[in-house]
Amino acid sequence: MFGLEIEPQFHEPYLSTSLQVFWGRKWNLMVTSILRPTVYYPMRRISTRLVGSRWTSLPAIITVFVVSGLMHELMYYYVTRVAPTWEMTWFFILHGVAVAAEVVVKKVVPEKMRLHSVVSGALAMGFLAVTAIWLLLLPLMRNDVDEKAIGEYCKLMDLLKGLLTF
Repeated sequence: MFGLEIEPQFHEPYLSTSLQVFWGRKWNLMVTSILRPTVYYPMRRISTRLVGSRWTSLPAIITVFVVSGLMHELMYYYVTRVAPTWEMTWFFILHGVAVAAEVVVKKVVPEKMRLHSVVSGALAMGFLAVTAIWLLLLPLMRNDVDEKAIGEYCKLMDLLKGLLTF
């Protein structure tokens, strides 16, 4: 409409071959492009002095996921006005540890001994599905966020109907 091209936010995340690919190159690309220069790169520079250059990405990865978890916790509070239970943060910490473990495996295990990408992709998507239900969907359902959203949608539709009848 304005002649502007909007960058896509997702790039076929269901085709990810690992959690590292999912979070780094496929899912919510805008957040990745924000967190990489503001959290990941500075943390890599700091951690190089602490753990050496071979493992410097591990603390940086964990830190990015902790920051992302805290941001999601804050957004969840803003939307629901329910006191934090820290399940969102734990979801991201768990995924940060899993991504860090993938990095370690890729550095330690020779490529010819790794899982085929179809198998690793299925395992990554399964892990995402199970943890998302366990740590994201269940808190939403427990706090009746779905019912609140439906109620707000109904009120919006009533408002629009009222505006259109004049």
